[in-house]
Amino acid sequence: MMKKILALLLALVLVMGLMACGSDEKPADNKPAATDEKQEDAKADEEEAAEPAEPETQGEAAGNADSGVVAADTDVKAEDILARDFSEHMDISFAGVQVRDALNYNDDNDYYKMWSERFNITYDVTSLPFESWVERLNTWINADDLPDWSVWNFNAGDAINYAEQGLVKRMPDDWREKYPNLAAAANCCEANAFYEKQLGGMYYFFRPVFATNYPADVITSHMSVWIRTDWAEQAGYDLSKNLDSVSITVSEFFDYCRAVKDAGITEYPWFNTASNVGVFLGNTTDHDGVVGNAYYLGEDGKYHWGPAEEESGVKARLKQIKQAYDDGLLYKEFYTLNSGDDKGRFYAKGDAAAIVAEGMAVDMDRCETEMQTNLDMSYWDNAVTLVLTDDNGIAHGDPSQNFWCCNIISPNISDEKLERILTMWDYGCTEQGQLEIRLGIEGVDWEKNEDGSVTNLLVDTEWGNADTKYTSTYPIYGNMFILSDDFSFVNPSFTQKARDRVAVLYLTRAAIASQRGKNVNWDLASYSSQELNLASMTYADEYANLITQEGDFDENYDKWVEDKMPLIQPVLDDLNAKFCE
Repeated sequence: MMKKILALLLALVLVMGLMACGSDEKPADNKPAATDEKQEDAKADEEEAAEPAEPETQGEAAGNADSGVVAADTDVKAEDILARDFSEHMDISFAGVQVRDALNYNDDNDYYKMWSERFNITYDVTSLPFESWVERLNTWINADDLPDWSVWNFNAGDAINYAEQGLVKRMPDDWREKYPNLAAAANCCEANAFYEKQLGGMYYFFRPVFATNYPADVITSHMSVWIRTDWAEQAGYDLSKNLDSVSITVSEFFDYCRAVKDAGITEYPWFNTASNVGVFLGNTTDHDGVVGNAYYLGEDGKYHWGPAEEESGVKARLKQIKQAYDDGLLYKEFYTLNSGDDKGRFYAKGDAAAIVAEGMAVDMDRCETEMQTNLDMSYWDNAVTLVLTDDNGIAHGDPSQNFWCCNIISPNISDEKLERILTMWDYGCTEQGQLEIRLGIEGVDWEKNEDGSVTNLLVDTEWGNADTKYTSTYPIYGNMFILSDDFSFVNPSFTQKARDRVAVLYLTRAAIASQRGKNVNWDLASYSSQELNLASMTYADEYANLITQEGDFDENYDKWVEDKMPLIQPVLDDLNAKFCE
């Protein structure tokens, strides 16, 4: 029955008009209007639901505009922006994660040359490793030594302090009028307006994850479980129920891993970094501090700390993971793995039976390429990506704030350089800018058809897409300013097979998401205090220590909570005093 529901939902969502930013029909919570009604109709007619028709988007993008990428519908078009005077050359320093150290982002290829020549700029780029990203940027901010433009992993407490001290640039009051496309895109993320009002000015540009193409009425995590189906068959483990439901419970996940191990197929079935083991925990519990906020407002009207409360499920779930670790299901030295190592064990070395990782179309296409190259096998024939749930079939997660990180500007930047950067961001939020950012050079890598649809000219070439051809069209222009996540649902650079599968995954996860119908608690999201700073910790690392710690788990966990409470209780007291009395 679930399969029939998902079939009709997929057909409805993929062919319905996808919502554009700023639409009067779009609710304040950034979810597309009328989707709930459509889903209720689908449920009522589930017995008559047929297999989904071939999506109308096959081979081309689709959306509210014919190209599907309109981020802003304003009077300032791409051609208007390019007609401005860029005769003064600008050197712009940029720092962010995902930067490739060996790549010259100025003129290594025609794509980067197009951008640098168009806006008459030269980039000085600094790559920040994920492991030291936050620490290095915070050091630069406090030393008043920021690059012109950086991608920062937002923290509300630090953000408020930095704004008050003038350590990040406050935008001119008329920035929305001068850069209307950027302003319209910023409206896709409620955090932009919230913090602009709270701080009395615009300091932080929260980059929207979803701006145009909403696959479902609930914004959820991209993280999914990647499973080797060939090994399941070899081990005699029946995945048919999971393939039908497009999901796998925690207990089923461990049963699968145990079957693969017992069959002698691989020594350690589950490979993940400590961070992604934390994601596994976070996607199956509430208020864990890894995926969701550790603090929450309870039904009693008071704030609580999730790890200390039985109702959060954190202790019980971590105990399951601990048992899996002790049983040799989880790689013994998982805490030594760096970002990307777990994916490499799945599609390069090929000794991982399961990982938790991003489950977007680009990831599936990349996995297909990597498995063909490294293992001489097809991802589609030997693996599957599923939604992870708890044992009650619920996919957990906090209500989405619809952003990942934010762009910040040095307070020491000149007015002229600030204008150049904001102008580029504004251009990047036009339809033309988005197409160029995602697909490459018009007329070379893609073209717009008479009906307004888009054709990827690289699909049958040695590259397949612009990112491969130009080594990386990301991260600089991918940060200007809308993220690539939502366009991936219609991006003609990705195979239709991958796009269809991701839509099914997202619909499935949204339909069983724990955050359905909930709103962001902005009191909690924006809360900062000295008490909170003192109680801060990297929860994934804390949990990794508990997983690997010898001795009785219950005693170790209870002792950990007891040791943390002298730091946690002042936070709870402050939260309750400020917001609950």
